[in-house]
Amino acid sequence: MSKVSLIRLSLLGFLAIAVVTPSAKSTLLGGKSDVGNVRTNIEIQELGRYCVKQFNLQQQSKQGNEASNARTDAAVLSPLKFSRVESAQKQVVAGTKYYLRIAVTQPDGTSRMFDSVIVIQPWLFSKKLLEFTPVA
Repeated sequence: MSKVSLIRLSLLGFLAIAVVTPSAKSTLLGGKSDVGNVRTNIEIQELGRYCVKQFNLQQQSKQGNEASNARTDAAVLSPLKFSRVESAQKQVVAGTKYYLRIAVTQPDGTSRMFDSVIVIQPWLFSKKLLEFTPVA
């Protein structure tokens, strides 16, 4: 056996062992993983703030369309106010998908939790809010 063949065989064996051997921190490829230190993670907190802002913009746009269709002057909804992201998970897809549980303050001053899903594709300079739903 040539030296090159032996090196290739060794590398192939090492790769097989690395792929098959689970580690303590391994996650399923494409699976969700928890984001640590959510409350102090500035990037995650900014994503939560962005989700609330996008939701408020969508609600204002929807209300504006409904008002123009009805030809009435509807009162503008008071927006939700971002408080903090309570928990976060991420998943590698075509970009990174984040699952955030966000605490907000409602217009009446009460707190409420929302689940949010956002996809970020940095190479496209894209952030897209997919879901923003109240926790039951």
